[in-house]
Amino acid sequence: MDLELDENQRSITDLTLQILRESLTRERLRAIEAGDDHVATDEWKKLATAGLLGVPLAEDVGGGGFGLVEACLVLEQIGRTVAPLPYLHTVVGAGMTIDGFGSPAQRKALLPRVVDGSLVLAVAFGEFGDELATALPETTATSSGERAGWKLDGVKHLVPMAHVADRLLVSARTGANACGVFLVDRSAPGVTLETTETTARERRSTVRFSGVPVAADDLIGAPDAGREIVAATVKRLLAGLCATQAGVSAEALKLTAAHVSEREQFGQKIATFQAVAQRAADAYIDVEAITLTARQAAWLLAHGRPADEALHTAKFWAAEAGFRVAHAAQHLHGGIGVDTEYPLFRYFRTTRQIELTLGGAAVHLKELGDKIADPVR
Repeated sequence: MDLELDENQRSITDLTLQILRESLTRERLRAIEAGDDHVATDEWKKLATAGLLGVPLAEDVGGGGFGLVEACLVLEQIGRTVAPLPYLHTVVGAGMTIDGFGSPAQRKALLPRVVDGSLVLAVAFGEFGDELATALPETTATSSGERAGWKLDGVKHLVPMAHVADRLLVSARTGANACGVFLVDRSAPGVTLETTETTARERRSTVRFSGVPVAADDLIGAPDAGREIVAATVKRLLAGLCATQAGVSAEALKLTAAHVSEREQFGQKIATFQAVAQRAADAYIDVEAITLTARQAAWLLAHGRPADEALHTAKFWAAEAGFRVAHAAQHLHGGIGVDTEYPLFRYFRTTRQIELTLGGAAVHLKELGDKIADPVR
């Protein structure tokens, strides 16, 4: 396994960061947060124009023909700039799922629009008490006949980007021990959203389905293939979250290094104080661990290798070490670190949300321990 970036990967990384750094000024981020959607729509269009939305999608639908590793490099830069974008859910979550499991007609109709930025998708798998979406969903899909389609009933909780999505990727029980994955129009009859703002200033929605009609052509794969599709999608989302946290932590540390190199106390730069230097060094080691474990997990997934243990390890580091880096950054900044108007605060609150999304450190440590104790589990 070679985790060094090649020329194409470095180009993707540099271009993404250049676009987002130039556009997402402090004033621009404040304006986005003051808006209704809390999404950087102008920056989304810029990424589309640069060909970055299609990075992991196949070339026959207008994509770059790369894969999950390259998509995660884009997400690292989104984390570095705390950019409020639907990349994780639209591209890595739903887009790559449609690319891998969708019919030729679905791929042709939907993915070119993902690439050009005109279609936003959201993944609605999560239900109350099922952090990793591993159980059969309580949401049900009732067949109306082979050609007539399906009707969906149920509730999905805290769905990211549902409020701006054109279509939702929804898991629903299709039998006693089977589920399917469906494409549902957000504006379809019977779909209602209750949207709330999280502590990270992100909009999440409780989505209710009441007899929602879904055409037969909007089923992804077979009616009983949903568990495989959900598992593959959640694994990619986990890898993407870890990559995002790698970028968040790296930038929080960069801000901290600049601050302690300039801040003076007792006539000395505080970076020269032993306690400050040691705390920053510990944070640097944590950032490296978050980045390397995230890239390892993405590489294994992208190459079809067993990746469960690597994913649990990466999410544990993203949650546990991400927490340590965020707190070290705040402490080393002193009082300014808790100023909600100071850029560092965005990195802190984003870290805390990623920490608990799709399971916190304890959840993944338990999963990892279970797998080590019982390798055939």
